[in-house]
Amino acid sequence: MVAVKKGDGERFVDAPPPHVFLFLVHGSDAGLVRERALRLAERRVDDRRDPFQFVEMSGDAIAADPLMLIDEANTVPLFGGRRALLVETGTKAVAPAVEMLLAAPPRDCSVILTAGTLRKDAPLRKLVEGFKDGAAIECSPDSDADVNALIDKTLREARLAIAPEARALLQAALGEDRLMSRSELQKLLLYMHGRSRVEATDILEVVAHASKGAADSVVLDAFSGKMLAAGADFDETLARGGDPTLLISNALRYAMSLHRGRIGGGLMTVKRGGFFSVPDSEIEAHLKIWPASRLVALIETLRVAQGRARAHADMARTEAARALMTIVRGAER
Repeated sequence: MVAVKKGDGERFVDAPPPHVFLFLVHGSDAGLVRERALRLAERRVDDRRDPFQFVEMSGDAIAADPLMLIDEANTVPLFGGRRALLVETGTKAVAPAVEMLLAAPPRDCSVILTAGTLRKDAPLRKLVEGFKDGAAIECSPDSDADVNALIDKTLREARLAIAPEARALLQAALGEDRLMSRSELQKLLLYMHGRSRVEATDILEVVAHASKGAADSVVLDAFSGKMLAAGADFDETLARGGDPTLLISNALRYAMSLHRGRIGGGLMTVKRGGFFSVPDSEIEAHLKIWPASRLVALIETLRVAQGRARAHADMARTEAARALMTIVRGAER
């Protein structure tokens, strides 16, 4: 029975108690949720890349067939040893399947559930936190200190120095999502190959959301409800935004920034999410248009769209179109 505090998440994931076999990793930072879930799996199996030891499952499929989770949890690996399951929960309830699993706990198998933001009284969270061999780990967006530590560690390992102005730009562009932050830092390292000091111009050149580009422009128009103006050609508008998967990612990042702004952070919290080039008046208008409750629903919709676009490249344009239309209609309401 463990509810891991936000500040203890890293320590817990590095050394999870041996008796805990059921984990719930949840929170508003989808990248950090994914990162910690995979780290837990790596500590519970010998080789996470072995398909007999580690299996990823769909929460919606388990909700439709609860016995699927029990069958997988009790499957013995071909060559013996431990096993781990990662279940990405979706829109359908998996709590009934988890209750069946708890009634007959598996041997040598860890089950890791991932989810977005969950209230304290959410059925799945209450179920896991109340189970003696369960643990719930909340993942919130990185603080300024977390972002600074990530930057320091990455640059130190790459033996790179950084100018104060460059650090300020880089810190402002990171922190909304852990995996996105790591991706941007890795891209910066590749760009800096053969050089020893990062300058402000390097950040503006290589970090995807350090400046307002075409994709940002389309996303901001959508959040203002402008894309369906009279005479607008939706196909041309979508094409103007470039890569459809990037469009969805930018929309998701902006929605998450707005949500953090609405629940107490205000304008500067939104700008810290990498949107410091967006006019204050535009952000303030969006904060008025979008209530926190509607942003929560939109964030979940965009996460699903992002996953589908990444998994099925041929459907990315369709997913981007649907996502942008959902945003526009939400703004019009």
